[in-house]
Amino acid sequence: MLLLPTATFAATQMEKAYQHLENAQWTEARRAFELELISHPKNLHARYNLALLLHQAGHDEQALELYKKNMALGWHLPTVVNLSNIYIARKNISQAQRLLEKAAKRFRNEATPRYLLAELEEKANHIKPARQWYKQALRADPLNGFAHIRYARFLTQQGESKLAFKHAYRAIQLQPKCSTCLNILGDIQAQHKKYNLAIESYQKSLALNPASDTRQKFINVLHQIGKHERANRMQRALDAWLKHQQTEASL
Repeated sequence: MLLLPTATFAATQMEKAYQHLENAQWTEARRAFELELISHPKNLHARYNLALLLHQAGHDEQALELYKKNMALGWHLPTVVNLSNIYIARKNISQAQRLLEKAAKRFRNEATPRYLLAELEEKANHIKPARQWYKQALRADPLNGFAHIRYARFLTQQGESKLAFKHAYRAIQLQPKCSTCLNILGDIQAQHKKYNLAIESYQKSLALNPASDTRQKFINVLHQIGKHERANRMQRALDAWLKHQQTEASL
């Protein structure tokens, strides 16, 4: 997620960079962030956004070095998250864990490093420490919808459906415009065979973010309730769109 300015007056190059981002002018935005860092080399937000743009363009090594430099200059939570994600993608799990554990100590009122640690433990099938980290995340920030929805997903896997729904609906209450939260709620509802509710959640998620994976889940649920004709029409449309995207990407 790109960071937008919160101060009333931003530096000139930062203003230009954010204007370029709003207009989807990625190359121009990158150049503006680079110029900003020449004038203000300690600007963590500028370096984070530059690293993110480079990462999205496939320049992973450059992005990694920029994230590391940011961490050398100061603690910056979005940088921690993206750097840990790179470590995880490269199977450097212990390195990601160490970074997130340090961040959890540094950011005492932030749920993010804690629920990311919980997810790492959960993937390793370490259920007890995963549960502890999820609970710590909610104690650190009980108003964090992402922490609630991730804990709800975890609880569903553990067969604790009543508590899972409690946290899932709390997440939506806190962040009603969160497409990811609605997507996960749909998954939980579908898992418990509440198919009509799952369809409603997926539809709300798609209205906010028309992601192909959410659309595929929607199609799968339609099959579950016997609406095969509608599901097949949607599947053909989705397949055609994905094929078009692949063709464009190869040009």
